[in-house]
Amino acid sequence: MKGDESTGDTDLAKRIGAAIAHFRKAAGYTQVRVADALGLEKETVSRIENGVIAPTIFRLAQFAHLFQCPISALFGEYRGKPMEDAGEIVEALSGLPPEDRRAILRIVGDVSAMARDRAALREKAIQLEREVLEKAIPMERSLPQRRKLRP
Repeated sequence: MKGDESTGDTDLAKRIGAAIAHFRKAAGYTQVRVADALGLEKETVSRIENGVIAPTIFRLAQFAHLFQCPISALFGEYRGKPMEDAGEIVEALSGLPPEDRRAILRIVGDVSAMARDRAALREKAIQLEREVLEKAIPMERSLPQRRKLRP
């Protein structure tokens, strides 16, 4: 039984390491750059990516912050793809009576609309702030454009 736990831990460490390597490469970072950003040795980053050692929760939070992703993405559980989300919704709704499914879908629709509205308001607030700052602080060049936030 204990051997099974060890194998599960090793598999988890490898899955997390692979996800970290994926996000690092997607961000265009080297292992050295990640190590410097997190105060680690390059070898430690390599060992984490290869699943030799598992990062602590604190380190996972640092990696997630650096790669601007949810911690769950480092477990390979969520990648932000709509079809994966749809699959989870289908699984959650399966076996429920039709009236419950419809009620839940209405709630999901309402929450989605609120999230879209919130994202639009956030973008508008950022733009207004930029305009106020540009008027208040004369600059030789304009402020850099801010990256769009993920909803």
